[in-house]
Amino acid sequence: MMYKVEAKQGNIIINKAVIGKIILEAIGQFKGRIWISNHKGKIVNLKQRWGTSDGTDYMYIAMGEKGLDVRVNIVIRFGTSIGMVTEQLIHDIKYDIERLTGIEANSIAIVVTGLISKQITRRNIEVKG
Repeated sequence: MMYKVEAKQGNIIINKAVIGKIILEAIGQFKGRIWISNHKGKIVNLKQRWGTSDGTDYMYIAMGEKGLDVRVNIVIRFGTSIGMVTEQLIHDIKYDIERLTGIEANSIAIVVTGLISKQITRRNIEVKG
């Protein structure tokens, strides 16, 4: 359990997997131009759990005093704008987390760990929003 709100009608519990799914859907809009990676830049194979993969093993998701802190490592296909991808991801993740869960997103960090064409070229570019 990550976040719990007690209401008159009952409790609302938001799990890390929910946040992971929101992040994966934001990444999915880029249709194969970006992938989740580990901190070393290796593209990870997301395993299916309960019919869906959440990818939270490869994301930093924590509840801080000011709201949710998220850090995601990605690899980008060569020729795709790093600035466009990172800014769009930061905006979409922040907007969707706040809209769908009601939790304020304190910081969203996207770390570009590599570029891929035929091989992966390692990079370490962090963009925060």
